Amino acid sequence: MEDASFDEVPEELQMRIMSRLPLKSLVTCLCVAKKWATLISTKAFRDRYLDKSMTRPRFLFVSGIHRTEALFHSVYQKELLSSGQQQIRTNDAPLAEVSQPVRGLICLHDGSTNVVICNPGAKKFLSLPQIQRPDGATIRCFFGYDESNDVFKVLCAKQFGDGKGSKEFQVYTVKEGAVEDSSWRRITCEHDHSPLSSQLSTQGLCIEGVLYYVAQPSSGKSLVIMCFNLSSEDFSVIEVPERVENSRVNDHRWKLVNYKGELAMVDDYEFKSGILDEWSESDNGFFDIWIRKEAARNWENKNFEIPHWGESVGFHKFFFKGTIATGELVFAPYCWPLRGQLYVLCYDTDTRDLRRFDVEGMVDRYFFVRTFLDHVDSTWLMSK
Repeated sequence: MEDASFDEVPEELQMRIMSRLPLKSLVTCLCVAKKWATLISTKAFRDRYLDKSMTRPRFLFVSGIHRTEALFHSVYQKELLSSGQQQIRTNDAPLAEVSQPVRGLICLHDGSTNVVICNPGAKKFLSLPQIQRPDGATIRCFFGYDESNDVFKVLCAKQFGDGKGSKEFQVYTVKEGAVEDSSWRRITCEHDHSPLSSQLSTQGLCIEGVLYYVAQPSSGKSLVIMCFNLSSEDFSVIEVPERVENSRVNDHRWKLVNYKGELAMVDDYEFKSGILDEWSESDNGFFDIWIRKEAARNWENKNFEIPHWGESVGFHKFFFKGTIATGELVFAPYCWPLRGQLYVLCYDTDTRDLRRFDVEGMVDRYFFVRTFLDHVDSTWLMSK
């Protein structure tokens, strides 16, 4: 019997076979046959590939040198951190602000008017039209996915040097295959506020179609959490816990993290000064987080004690990044350890096991390292 060509295989079977290929192989397929490129660009294949990728999420490490060279490095979370390595170096990616990964994409912003959407696994970049920035204004960008309309959106907020907030925002919609038809749109927010962020913090958090970010309202309160519904494009406000409100030593100390699918706040200042109890003879680590219980519309305070924290971390400063699918708490440094190996720590609250994973394939000339959880492979932007 003569061998059948791949084109003669039913399309459903072709999709099943190709959905098992790594992104690097799919990029090659785009150049081999027009029919394969058409298949890969369909929504059906994109959704199938993403669903499969979500069963094998990744750690994503983003670093750079003086904003002239950017490095994106990712490895599987469940396997040893040397498995499934993907790495890309580029001189064209702005790194002043880096969003959390959302369905395989990240948003890069230079702190001024330039925004780039990036698919690190596919090594694809999409430059958006420049943001219109008033004189004296600082721009903050937040990135999320609109589940209702199957599009990504970038929310642009303006900050002014006089401390005044803004009611005017801009939104850019990223559609697969329709970039030329998109532009920045102006929207208004009835809640006058200024977003708070730092270069090394997560630039907002997207959970189930809602963008969250920490802000300072013009009402006089020190902190609130702003919510932006990516489908309706409506804003709302969540009041922070009283203890958070009263801890205003540094507005930038409070970070948003994803704790088992729920919004949570963590005090980075605790980790910066060390979470070892100086009055205790043990080397256990102690910290707490605030978890938002949306159904009850209140906050729950949760305390953690991590055995042998001092033995595992030493004098290095590790920060809480959130949880992964296993339920483990993940900790990572902001800076490369001096004379050492870059690694992350995963803590199982059930077994009380603190595990260390060395990150292979990165070199220590990259000083600042931003660590993100649950990055996945995606075919978005591959046809660009």
